[in-house]
Parts: sequence; C-alpha cells; structure tokens
Amino acid sequence: MMIIPAPAPKQPEICPSQWLNSVTPCPQWIGYPTRLSLPIDLIWSADFAVPEIGSRVHIYMNDFGPAEVKAYFHADGYLGVICQPDEMPDWYKKQAPGITLGHFFGRELEPRKPTPAPAAAAAAAVPEENELGRLSDQFDAAHEANGNNPAINRPDDWIPEYTDDNQDHEEYPEHPGDEQRDYPEDDCQNAEAEALGDLHNSQFED
Repeated sequence: MMIIPAPAPKQPEICPSQWLNSVTPCPQWIGYPTRLSLPIDLIWSADFAVPEIGSRVHIYMNDFGPAEVKAYFHADGYLGVICQPDEMPDWYKKQAPGITLGHFFGRELEPRKPTPAPAAAAAAAVPEENELGRLSDQFDAAHEANGNNPAINRPDDWIPEYTDDNQDHEEYPEHPGDEQRDYPEDDCQNAEAEALGDLHNSQFED
C-alpha cells in the first residue's frame, strides 16, 4: 500500500464535533473525536479492528513505539488515527520540535510482514503436485478395472514384427535382399511350360 504523505510537520488539529450530522464534508487530516463525523466507506488498512479513542496502540512505522489514540481523521478515502506517542523518536524531535501528535494509518500500526521466500512458495506447491499424481493413479486404476487399460497402445507396448518376402533369410542365403526370390513352385511351372513348347515345335519340324 502506498502511504499517503501527511501535511508539513505541525501539531495536528483536533476539532470538536462541529461536523456531526453536517451537510458540509469534513476536511481531510483534521482530527475528530467520533467516526460519525467522517465520510462513510472509508478504508481501514490494518487487519485488526479500528481502535477506540483513548486506547493504547503500538506504532511500528519509523519506531514511534507505544502511543495513545486521540482522534480519527480521513485522507483520500482512508481512515486514520491521530496518536500521541509516549516518546517521540529523536530524529522526529529534530525534524519537528515541539510536536507531540501524529497522523497514522492502520498499516503503520502493524509489524511489517516478511515476504515468503521462493523456496517456501515452491514447497507449498509440492502437496498440490502430489495430489494431482494421486488422482491420476486413481483414474488409471478405474480405467483398468473397467477393461480399458490405459497401458494399451503405449509406445513401449509390444509391436509385432512383419516379415518382408524380399528380405534376406537364413533359409535363402544365396539371394540378395533386393532380388526377387525363385521358389520351387515357380521352377516346376517353368519346366512344364518349356516341355510343352518343345512338343509344340516338334510337330512342325517333320
């Protein structure tokens, strides 16, 4: 969240309830003893509830430390509190001598939350990956139980070997792979045709 800069250092002004139920919008950065004097739908930037007037808070921003809530204020749509720290930091005393009150937003009353390290984020993703793996195993088991084994037709499944007639084989080592084999049945047919041809030619020789 971008912190809205406060006006130049000076003692914050706390007004009486003169804007209570008034049609005139109450000015920004002015302190009010009740939230009823403020616009509605203001954003409180802390995770805890808005503190009551007079309650004790701890201002973590710039180490202001323990403080008492004196009034409410608003600025650019945000709700804030005017607090009186128990002891102003030394750097602030030099910057704004004599000032005992300050404007603070909800986020400034919370300790800074560290950003999760990348390793922690990656570790958080591991249970999700394990859950996805478990669901995948359940789906595979359900398919297999219904006769639809997901292992069928996988690349590592058994593939039958088909024999090419023109490929070399130990039974016919004399034939190279790119030549057509001669089979015994073909030899018989060729011999029969040759005999018939000789018989036919012998009829015309006489």
